[in-house]
This record gives sequence, C-alpha cells and structure tokens, in this order.
Amino acid sequence: MSRRARAVPAPSSDPEIEARIASLEAERWRTFEEAQREADTMFARYQLSQLLALGATVAGLADAVLDELIRDSEATSGALWLASPGETFLRLVAATGEAPFEAADHGARPAAPIVPVRFADAPAAQDWCSRAGWHGVPLDESRGLEDPASRPGAVGFIALRASGQKQLAPDQARFLDLVRNELGIAFRGAQLRDALDRERALLSAILDGASEAIIAVDAERHVVRLNRAAQDLLASAEARQRAITCREALGCSTGRAAAIRGGTQPLRCGSRCPFEEVLGGAPSITDRAHTVVGRDRVEIPVSASYARMAGADAGAVAVLRDLRAANALEELRSSFVAAVSHELRTPLALISGYVDSLLGLELDASSQRRAVERIGQAAHRLTELVNDILDITHIESDRLALRREPSTIQAIVGRVEDELTDAAGMASLNVDIPSGLPRLDVDPVRVSHVIANLVDNATKYGSGRDGRITIAARRDGTMVVVSVIDEGEGIQRDERARVFERFYRGRSVRQSPTPGTGLGLYLCQRLVEAHGGSIWLDDRPRGTSVSFSLPVAASTRRPEAT
Repeated sequence: MSRRARAVPAPSSDPEIEARIASLEAERWRTFEEAQREADTMFARYQLSQLLALGATVAGLADAVLDELIRDSEATSGALWLASPGETFLRLVAATGEAPFEAADHGARPAAPIVPVRFADAPAAQDWCSRAGWHGVPLDESRGLEDPASRPGAVGFIALRASGQKQLAPDQARFLDLVRNELGIAFRGAQLRDALDRERALLSAILDGASEAIIAVDAERHVVRLNRAAQDLLASAEARQRAITCREALGCSTGRAAAIRGGTQPLRCGSRCPFEEVLGGAPSITDRAHTVVGRDRVEIPVSASYARMAGADAGAVAVLRDLRAANALEELRSSFVAAVSHELRTPLALISGYVDSLLGLELDASSQRRAVERIGQAAHRLTELVNDILDITHIESDRLALRREPSTIQAIVGRVEDELTDAAGMASLNVDIPSGLPRLDVDPVRVSHVIANLVDNATKYGSGRDGRITIAARRDGTMVVVSVIDEGEGIQRDERARVFERFYRGRSVRQSPTPGTGLGLYLCQRLVEAHGGSIWLDDRPRGTSVSFSLPVAASTRRPEAT
C-alpha cells in the first residue's frame, strides 16, 4: 500500500496559527501512519491466516510460515523450533537467511545454514535470542491464563533478525507477538494431524498385514471396513463396489437355504447374529466356531471373535480365522497316525507271532530259519518306516544334511541295482543310461534312496515283480534327468496332481492289500528339491514314468548353445 507524501502547510503571518496548523498536520500524519500500520498488520495477519488454513504438514507449514513472517516483518533471517506434543525439548525445523547458532559457554559458535540447534525449553531459547541479537517469542497453544500451572506449555519458538544483526522494528516485533498464539495453535494442530496420519497409516498396515480377516460394521451392521484378508476370504466384486450388510458379507441365512457349492443348506452364525449380540450390549464373543460363505459360494469354517467398539453410536469388529488350514492339518495328523499305526502294527504282529512260535513250538531248523528271516524282514520294514519319518522331520525343520560330492549317475544306479537285485531278486530291472553323462553335484546316498523308492513304488503299484522296470537318464542343459518307468496301469489323471502330497495314496492303492504310508513320493520330492532339482510325472499313454532332475557339477558344465 503506497503512502501519500506529507503536505506542506501554506505560509502564514501568525506564528500561533502556523504552530497550530503544524500540530494538526503532524497529528493527522501520525493518525494516518498508525492506520496504515494497522491496515498492514491486518493484511499480514489475513495472509498468514489463509496460509495456516491450508492444513499442510508440519514441515511444509514451517517453511511457508517462516517465509511469510520474514517477508511481513522485513527481516533477513529467521528460525523456527517446535516441540512435539508432551515435550518441552525444542528442535529446529526451519531456518532461512543467516544461520542460527548456539550460545556456547565461551562465546558464539557459527553453524551451518540449517543445523539441528536444540533447546531444552522456551526460556532457554529466549535467553539465546537476547544474547544473539534476535527477536524471539514462544509459540503457545493459549495465553492469558491466570494460573501459570495450567498453561499447556510452549509449542515452539520463532526468532527473526533484521539486516546487520539489528533488532526488529517495534511494529514488526509487535506483529510477531500478535500472531504467536495463532501460530502455536496452527502448529500444534499440524503436529496432531501428522500424528493422526501416522497412526492411520500404521493401523492400515496392521490391518492389511494381518492374516486374519477383520470386518468392521457400524451401528446398523453395515460393513465400513474390510482388510485385505477379509476381501480375499469373503468379498465379491460387488461387495467392494457398494455398501453391504454383515449378513451379505458373511453369507448368513435366517432360515432360508443358502446355495453352497456341493449342496444347499441353511447357514447360521448362531441363534442370533453375533454382531447383533455385541451391539445389543452382550459381552464380547471369543472363538465362536461357525461357517461363512466365501467367494464362489464356498462354505468356509471359521473361528470368530466379536467385540463392540467404544462410543454411543459405535459399531463392532469381527476377527475371523480361517480354519481350513487347521482342519486340513488335523486331518493330515489323523491320517498320519492311522497310516503309521497300521504300518507299525503289521510288522510288530509278525515279529510277535514268529517269536511266540519260536518260543512255544518245537520247530525244525528250516522253519526256525524261515521264522527268523520273516522277523528280519519285518524289522527292516520298521527301520525303513522310521527312517522315512525321521527324514521328513529333518526336511520340515530344515535340518537335512546333504553330503555333496562329485558322483556319476551310472555309479549311483549301479549301487541301487545291486542292492535291489540282492534283496528282491529283480531280474526285470533294466538300466538305460548312455555313456558320457557329466558328474553330478549331489549326495549319492540320498539320490540312491530316491531311485530305490521310485523302483519300490513301481514294483508294488506298477509292473510288479513280473513286469519290466526301466531306469533311464539323459542330460538337459545344466541338469541330468533320471526317469523310473513301469508298464503298469498308471495313475488316474484326476489323482496325478496329488501324488507328491504327504500321506496321499490313490484310490486303487487304498483298496489293495499293499502296505504303505503315502510318504514315499513326498520324501522323494523333498530330497530332490533339497539338491536344487525338481520331480514330476511324465505324460504316458500307459504305465507310470516319474522323472527328476539333478544339478551337474560346476567343473563339468559347458556353455549352453545360443
């Protein structure tokens, strides 16, 4: 705003009149200047208020406010310190112009343009200003309180300095005093907003990172929040696009049938909706087992906890834990106990029976030898079962030790062939391994177990003792692929994807008298994967071919063709 030039009074012959005119002119000019200063102050406060109303972050607001104060106060340097809520320790958050510096015991120490100058409290900052030639004021959340003990304490501290290390003009210092309370409230609000944003981000990270499904509803049981796990478990595409009730989200039914894949049956969370119970004042519900409807209308067993949120019109929160994995694990444990119990019972019964015969009957030497041989076979069967279980335990706990050494597949297969031929008399075992295959970087004992297990499976479930079993090998890049092939009936196509699961046995195998635990192929898979290879079923019109890959020793690898 431009200021008018001072008017020069016209000459007069009366000294008293001239003095009176000069006095009136000076008073008019003083009044004008005061009005001008008030107008400038009001305009500056308006601009500052507009800036504070933007609701920026603490960092953005600090820089903008400091620049505005320096411009309005005609200062050349400025610095702003803030204290976090609940603290009195002030930290430098913004500085412009000549750098602030700390008052040391032996004089002033210069600092970098923006340095982490800190004060224990606002009085320490004011003491620094009085000695450094700056005009500083504390920023309070409120002022004018009669009881000093009830003051909230300093939000921050701001200091300005004119050029040449001069103090600010009185009007400029007065302006800074006028706006400090407004600045204190604005900065405290910005700090609280930042803290709230951080809490929201943390809460969102916790909710979205939780493995359990979390559902929040309002007082009318409309869903207001689904975390990522809940969306994966429950929410359909339309559920994400519109407001739904908890009944729609969970797939509850009140007497009417709900269409479920595999059948039609009524679904209930209980005699009364759990959300309705806790919203009606009932105590929190913990670990209530019921079913919900997931995607594709699949029935999902869950263990759910429900709690009402605080507040008069607050809603409720449910935490759902999907029980399918736990139920599958329990089923797996039951299958394991049943399979192992059966596998242990049979050889133990044989051992017990033959021992009773040896002790209670007068057997000839031939019968005694046959009984001892059967006892030895049963003991060998028990040993193999225990070894399989121990191997799987070590694999699952990542404690399987591989003793790798350069080996040839010919030597490993030769050892397996000798052992199987001596033990089972397998004259039909055929080996088709070309010469010149590179050495392998493997544990030969573990690999021989894999091959022996596959041959044993082919003998029991494939070609049998009268059929033909082939062990073949070939090179495939940096891997050697080994295949065990039989000419039996093969594996049903709908069962092929599950043959490597623990304790899984096909329908035809379960119906046969052939013993087994369903651990063999699973153990083979884990041993091969421990070597860095993979195992799979080949697609054959007849019979079964199981192939697995093993890494070639690094010293024998050749560059791949390009």
